[in-house]
Amino acid sequence: MRTPRVTQNFRDRTAVILTPGGRSLDALETTLRRLGLTPEPRPLTVPQQGLELPENLLPEQHIVLIDGDLSLPPVWPESYGLADAMAPCPTIGLVGIEAPSRLKALFQLGALSLLPKPIHSGSVYSALFLAVNEFSRMNGLQGKLDDLTERRRKRIHVIRAVAALMRQQGLTEDAAYDVLRKDSMRARVSIEDHCEILMRARPEGDAGRQLSHKRCQTR
Repeated sequence: MRTPRVTQNFRDRTAVILTPGGRSLDALETTLRRLGLTPEPRPLTVPQQGLELPENLLPEQHIVLIDGDLSLPPVWPESYGLADAMAPCPTIGLVGIEAPSRLKALFQLGALSLLPKPIHSGSVYSALFLAVNEFSRMNGLQGKLDDLTERRRKRIHVIRAVAALMRQQGLTEDAAYDVLRKDSMRARVSIEDHCEILMRARPEGDAGRQLSHKRCQTR
C-alpha cells in the first residue's frame, strides 16, 4: 500500500478562527502567523449565541478552529453536501471544558484534533499537523470508497457484456471476461466503463453480435 504524502508545512493557508475574543485568541493568532498561516478570526462577543458556520471553506486553502464552548450547530451547512461527522476542510476543536456533550459536538462537526485552552504555542503545530494530514487521509479513503461504489454499480454491465459474448462466440465466462478486459485496456478505460458504453449503445437482443463487431473494429 502506498504511503500517503505527509504535509508538514502549512504556509499560505488561511486559519478561520471561530471563538470569542480574549487571551486565547491573541496567543493563537500570534502562533499561527509564526507558522506562516493567515489568521482570520471571527470572534463572538456573546459565547452563548448560536454559531453560524461559514459556507465558503475550501479543503486545500482553509483550516478552521472551532471553540467547543460555543453553542454549536449539529452539522455543517447543506451546501457542502457532507457525510455525517465530516468537515469541508481540516478542523480543530478548541477545548476549554471537557464535557462529553461538547466533545461530541466537535466530533459531529468533523474535528480531527483538539487544542486545549488556554492556548499554548507549543501545542498549535501538533494540532495542525494531525488535522491536516488526517483530513487528507480520510479524503483519500472516501475517494477510494466512492470509486468502489461506482464500480459496483456498473458491474451489471460487465455481467451482461460477458453473457453476450458467451452466447455469440461460445466462450467460457473467463475467456469472455478476458476479451472485454483487453478491449478496455486498448480503449484506456475501466472494464466497467467499457462494458457500460457497449451495452447502453446497443439494443439488448443484438448485443452479442455488435460486441463481436466492436472487437473487430478495435483491433
